[in-house]
Amino acid sequence: MSTVLVALNDEETRLLSTGFYRGQIKDAIDAIGFMYPFVEGQIDRPIPTNHIVSFPDSAYRIKHVYIYTGSPDDIGYVQTLYHKKNARGEGYGKGYTSDNHPGNYSDPHFGGANPVWGSSDIAYFFSYVNGNIMLSDPCVSYDYTRIIYDGIVSGILDEQKLIPPEARDAIELRTIDRCAGFLKLRDSAYRTVQLDAAEKLDEFGENGAWAEARRRLKYLGKKIMKDTLEFNARPRA
Repeated sequence: MSTVLVALNDEETRLLSTGFYRGQIKDAIDAIGFMYPFVEGQIDRPIPTNHIVSFPDSAYRIKHVYIYTGSPDDIGYVQTLYHKKNARGEGYGKGYTSDNHPGNYSDPHFGGANPVWGSSDIAYFFSYVNGNIMLSDPCVSYDYTRIIYDGIVSGILDEQKLIPPEARDAIELRTIDRCAGFLKLRDSAYRTVQLDAAEKLDEFGENGAWAEARRRLKYLGKKIMKDTLEFNARPRA
């Protein structure tokens, strides 16, 4: 944040509060995170009696949902959950609607003794309702749910001090741009500061710090993917 304060000639935070500056930094990090996810979160929660699990803080895209017996320290049997859109409206024991339903015996695609997805798998699913994750009734025989998600860091920035170095310039310039936009209402001299930051940032174009941050983060993602593919293709003894 020191670079931002120097650029705005506000090292003692007399023009804008520290909280305001931090808020703008968080907004910039979140914007980068939505553009290319660089924070993967994981959370384990006991399955509640109503089978309604609240959406993880700072998550915006669920990647995997599992249920398992035992505990996070001693995981037993693991079952993958499948997503069924708008299937559940309420919690445990309330029933659900779905094209792929165990009771659809008259359905030529999903009915009968052997549904397309397999009679054992289709019973384990989840839905999103009003910001909650709704688990199907058969999950009652399991103890925990594990949710893996792409997230933004605004809720944990204070604890982790997480500013990805690949995007630092873009985050600093975006913060200067936004803060100077507020300050120019008091002092027109900040208009030049904002214009200079915006030009270097070039937020929605293919040049500038913002586009460069996107390219760097995307490259890191491809590198990890490349290494994973190489490892999985390696002959085993």
